[in-house]
Amino acid sequence: MELGSLQLNGISWTVFRMGETTWLLQPNAEKGLLDVIHQAAFLLEFSEIQGLTDVIPAYESLTVIFSSSDINAKEVLSGLETKNIESELNSKTHEINVCYELGMDWKEMETKTGLTKEEIISIHSSQEYTIAMMGFLPGFIFLDGLDDRISVSRKENPRTKIPAGSVGIGGHQTGIYSLESPGGWQIIGRSPSSFFDITSEPPTQFRLGDKVKFVRITKTEFETRENRNG
Repeated sequence: MELGSLQLNGISWTVFRMGETTWLLQPNAEKGLLDVIHQAAFLLEFSEIQGLTDVIPAYESLTVIFSSSDINAKEVLSGLETKNIESELNSKTHEINVCYELGMDWKEMETKTGLTKEEIISIHSSQEYTIAMMGFLPGFIFLDGLDDRISVSRKENPRTKIPAGSVGIGGHQTGIYSLESPGGWQIIGRSPSSFFDITSEPPTQFRLGDKVKFVRITKTEFETRENRNG
């Protein structure tokens, strides 16, 4: 249910109530949506708002969850001071090793893009990506910045099991499976790195706004690094 708008961090947001304690905010901005959403998400995190239990950023929206249905998100969030927190974010650049030889969908990728495997690898590994959001499972990394030449649709018949560390392409985005799970992305490689560990604090070293560059490694290097991590 749409409930009008509010001002948050100098931007107008359309407000929807999604449940008793859940609100969806959509920024009214024509450009730089990810930056606007990330800035707002970190502002909410740093503001330590009483009763705010979760902030869930997505590509075009921001979901906020409160502990009580008595809390009016419009009133609480509209009262926040506008703040540029870019200097506080300390975004990092992560170099992630990936073995493209472990890709499982090269035939489909070549057919759909009209490019060779080597051309696709060259394009994919030459980009710098931005972590846009995380989910659908703990630690799954959605990356913005995929070259349109290697954008392909998801598989018509998803797999029941994809190994942790798999690097895939789904539509106009690339991403990393943090845990073994079902999935429908086109798998083009696998990393030996760990992306989510529930026993660590925090469980992941990746966060919104961080940059990612993929570094190609051989299958032998993958196996060596995987054994070392294990």
